[in-house]
Amino acid sequence: MLTRENRLFRKFRQGDLSAMDELVRMYYPEIQKYCVWHTQSKEQAEDATQETFLKALRFMDAYQHNGTFRAFLYKIALNTCIDFSRKKREIPQVEDGSEPIYEEKGFLHVEAEIDFQRQLEFLTDKQRELILLRYAQNLTLREVAEVTGSNLRTVQSNLRRALKQIKQTGKEKGWYE
Repeated sequence: MLTRENRLFRKFRQGDLSAMDELVRMYYPEIQKYCVWHTQSKEQAEDATQETFLKALRFMDAYQHNGTFRAFLYKIALNTCIDFSRKKREIPQVEDGSEPIYEEKGFLHVEAEIDFQRQLEFLTDKQRELILLRYAQNLTLREVAEVTGSNLRTVQSNLRRALKQIKQTGKEKGWYE
């Protein structure tokens, strides 16, 4: 039985460019959500998302589809976001010399996402990435392993360790009992 992704790839390989458009529409929202976690602003997240899909299209000739396009996109998104974070960011200056105010209407995180971020700040970068990919982006453990370049057992072990750290830190901070 062919998955939707597989059917679209078959059409794309046969020259139907609308199939690629459909793949982009299918994965764009979740890749953008992932980029939001890794960038400093809504605009940067949008830029990183667009760059991810441009890179994916650029490398389509080399990509061998075996049902892992989603993981392929996440790997590109991760590297793109790392590139974005390495770039020097200029802080806008306000005329009176005071600190700039960052407000983005409609982009404030809901309380649950803030709590989620607060719990992640006590993890290592690698642990945080595993939690984001698995729980914020709902990737399977195999997809997480592919994105991070780790084997499945390592991902499982490191994920358990990260969850244990969150639970321990939460108890110490009095977030839950």
